[in-house]
Parts: sequence; C-alpha cells; structure tokens
Amino acid sequence: MAVLVEVTSVIIRASAIDELIEGGWESFRTRLPTDRVCSDGELISVILINPPDVTAFADQLIAMGLNFRWGQDSPDVVFADQKRGLISACDWAEFSHVNIGIGGTGPSVAICRLAGSQLNELRLPPDWQYRGSLTETFGADAVPY
Repeated sequence: MAVLVEVTSVIIRASAIDELIEGGWESFRTRLPTDRVCSDGELISVILINPPDVTAFADQLIAMGLNFRWGQDSPDVVFADQKRGLISACDWAEFSHVNIGIGGTGPSVAICRLAGSQLNELRLPPDWQYRGSLTETFGADAVPY
C-alpha cells in the first residue's frame, strides 16, 4: 500500500509505534498535531504545513521513544516533501508520484510506501479529496512555505 504525501509529511514506520511507544497506537494518536493523518498499516503519514510544526512534532516523536536523529538515516522516521521526495536518506521507504484518475490518468499525487511492499492501495486522510487539497493548491510550481 501507500500513504499520501502533501507539503511536508512525517513518515513513520507503523511497527515502531507499537514497539517503542508505551500505549501503542492509542497513545500515539492522542498526541497527533493534526487530523491530516493516514496509514496503510505499514507506514503512517502525518501531513504538516509549517516548518516549525514539523520540527516540534519530530522532537515530540523523539521524546516518545522513536529512533530519529536530525540529518541522519533513521530507522523509524523520515520526512517527505510532495515535490522533492524523501528529505533525508532512507532505505525503508520509497517516494513516487501516481495518477489517481480513472484508468491511471491525472491528477497526480505524491506517495510514500514501505520499500518492497507489494500492496497497491493508496490510503488517504479521512474526508480527503483532490479538489481543494493541499496537492491541488500547491501544484507543481507553487511553493507552500
């Protein structure tokens, strides 16, 4: 499967949530800074718009016990930009764009999937639709921040 990437998405290995955070998913979801979240069971995408929010959430993930170090390959967390792809080195996640229209035609959205995953379904935040989305708003040439 795959998860949506918009603006800057914090991508987290889902297994790390249960392995490293006391209280697992239920505890983790109460600490989320936004409702723009989706998971395919392998990865979680937390979509954030403002760079200070990204930094604050990353620091919170470290405090929760996830393995993450700024500027290094991290086993549990990576950042993805909807235009530039993965922001740091990562061997467990893959970034790409896919067409979501009928028959595999446009529009295109940015996605992230667990490396080597054979699952093909895209997971989106609740009530997400392309029209009016951050993907449509920020388009290929716009800079969101």
